[in-house]
Amino acid sequence: MSEIRHSILFDEKRCIACVACTKACPSRAIRVRGGRVQVNADLCIDCGECIRACPHDAMSVRTSSPSDLKRFRHTVAIPSTTLYTQFGGDVRPSHLLHALTRIGFDSFYDMSWMCEMVGQALDAYLSECQDPWPKISVTCPAVIRLIQIRYPDLLPHLAPIESPRELTAKLIRRRVAQERGLPPEEIGIFYVTPCSAIMHSIIYPVGLEESYLDGAFSVAEVYGPLRMAMEEMGEASSSSATGFSPRGLGWAAAGGESAMMRNANTLTVNGVAEITHVFDRIEAGKFRSVDYIEAYICPEGCVSGPLLVEGWWRAKRNLREVISRLGRQASIQEEKTRKLFREHFFDLEEEVKARALRPIARDLKQAILRKREKEGLLALLPGKNCAACGAPDCATLAEDILEGDAVPEDCVFVKLDRLAGPSSARGGKASNDSRAKERPGPPGAAGPERDT
Repeated sequence: MSEIRHSILFDEKRCIACVACTKACPSRAIRVRGGRVQVNADLCIDCGECIRACPHDAMSVRTSSPSDLKRFRHTVAIPSTTLYTQFGGDVRPSHLLHALTRIGFDSFYDMSWMCEMVGQALDAYLSECQDPWPKISVTCPAVIRLIQIRYPDLLPHLAPIESPRELTAKLIRRRVAQERGLPPEEIGIFYVTPCSAIMHSIIYPVGLEESYLDGAFSVAEVYGPLRMAMEEMGEASSSSATGFSPRGLGWAAAGGESAMMRNANTLTVNGVAEITHVFDRIEAGKFRSVDYIEAYICPEGCVSGPLLVEGWWRAKRNLREVISRLGRQASIQEEKTRKLFREHFFDLEEEVKARALRPIARDLKQAILRKREKEGLLALLPGKNCAACGAPDCATLAEDILEGDAVPEDCVFVKLDRLAGPSSARGGKASNDSRAKERPGPPGAAGPERDT
């Protein structure tokens, strides 16, 4: 087991072991054993689906604290574009940004312009890259980690273009250091995030040796202080709504990334069910005619992140109103983006590799034997995928049994069949089949054979 420090925290006092989180987890990292939640740190992708699913608020997120700001001589806030969707369509983005300096940050920078630049860089990349197709976005860190764990064959499909948040932090650190004459390490750059996966990606980045961000605060925890700060500032102190990219702001919602690209042969997939459906088929050789897939673990993209305040339906409406109020703004010059693309400014710095989770069979014979053992266990289990055993489904329970982490009797149906007596000792599907043979058939049908 690794010692990865995850951003999801569990409160045992609130948890009643209802298995809602177990069934929601896309990487099958959560088990409920002995009435307590257990998390496999190697499998957890910090997507926050357990936070969304838990009806008892037993999950929370480890974010930065106000004391972290004191470690730096100058602090910078880079808000996710989702922040502009949380306060109503009549709130000016510039007003909201200035309010960040009222709640503890020394300065702020909007990243919508970087979102537009990344869209242009992706266009340039798609015009030059080769197989395999389709290429997959790396914007959602939970999707990257899901691919590392469950779909390692899809790693070559990842588009090696860094996320706007990291690129913004990379550029802003240089700029602030030059403008203020400060060493880069004395500048603290913090992201205002809609999800736990981004918080985790700052601590354990993928595709980077080290994150350019120093920490993150959730949108939910800054929401109240920001609203109070804006009320104190008043509308008269609002700056003009310039310097924003309306196209870049669209990045907050699913489809916004693809909308900025000239290549129309794209596909947007949202939510765990859609992602696994599409990724399973890409592994099977489907979707090769698609050039680019924009994928988000959250059901409507970042605008439905678990650390937001507004519901996604209202947040999307607010986003449309904010973009409409901005009107036409100057776009990023494509020549500038192409120049930075040729200089590899947008590139991931490291190769994204698979995460080995369980020991791999030493040879083909061992692999075949293990597969047969799993099939035998699945034949014993009922196939109901009810999660009453504490594992998300019967296939996962079978794997846990093979690893020595569970026993067949953890399945309540197997246990009931074995308690019922020898006639039901085979449990699960087998006992159902035996009972079916004992039921009388229609008139005229031959009955079961009897010993004589």
